[in-house]
Amino acid sequence: MVKRTALFLVASTLVLFSCKTTEFGYKVLAVNGMVYDFSNRPVPNYKITIGKKYTSTTDINGRFLIEKVPVGTYAMRGERAGYETYQSDITISQKEQIIYIRLPSFNQLLELADAALVKNQINEAEAYLLRAVAIEELTTELFFYLATVQFRQKNYQEAQETLQSARDHGLADIYVEKFLADLKRMHDENIF
Repeated sequence: MVKRTALFLVASTLVLFSCKTTEFGYKVLAVNGMVYDFSNRPVPNYKITIGKKYTSTTDINGRFLIEKVPVGTYAMRGERAGYETYQSDITISQKEQIIYIRLPSFNQLLELADAALVKNQINEAEAYLLRAVAIEELTTELFFYLATVQFRQKNYQEAQETLQSARDHGLADIYVEKFLADLKRMHDENIF
């Protein structure tokens, strides 16, 4: 009888420690993180997904918490309209692990493209604009910047088509119209 009681106590203790290890022995962890834009402002309402079933949304301070994620390596994805999509593999392995994500908004990518154009860094400007296209395709500013890059790359026909596409989508403004008119005039006068 004493052996059965001792055996029961040992088995109960193992089960108790086994359960405790699952929660507190680092087999299952809470994942904390913060999402900020390129101006170091928090990004609220940014949806974070770890693996296929662990999700959270950032609060007003750009913070998120996903509880009880098993230790391991996962594909991590984040998304919100107006911001770049985040994708990366992440290894969950430490109790106090914090994930920091810094990503640009659509407008910040346009600002970066504009700054690159000012410095005549055409390829860099184009790279920023292509990232912006992945976020939001149809804005007057985006069409204008794309046409500017194409013009500076001496792709005059493409620039004209880009501006015409802006017009076709109802996104032409006075600057798009003037740029388009200048391209047509240059074409008619065989300047390029």
